[in-house]
Amino acid sequence: MEETIKTINDKTVESSLNWRIDILSIDSLQYTERGKTIKLEIEDRPDERGELEWIIHLPKNWTWNNKNNDESVTTEKIAEILNRISLAFWKLDMKIKEIV
Repeated sequence: MEETIKTINDKTVESSLNWRIDILSIDSLQYTERGKTIKLEIEDRPDERGELEWIIHLPKNWTWNNKNNDESVTTEKIAEILNRISLAFWKLDMKIKEIV
């Protein structure tokens, strides 16, 4: 099955593979997949032309937040999530300055 990625609005991207990224505010985003979520801190900084660039802050401990419990996120999954976040920012026309 080929993946289809839709921009729902100016703050949300959703995939046909059941993942979603929501920009919750100017300082956080939420990645959701199959009822599990991860929140990441973000911040905006203007570049030399005054256009916003985004810094994504990685959590020290990657854990899924879900109804039953918190479970660790695998290294492979972290890489997949970061790729999806980059894709979502591109779809939303939001430039990532760095991921730290």
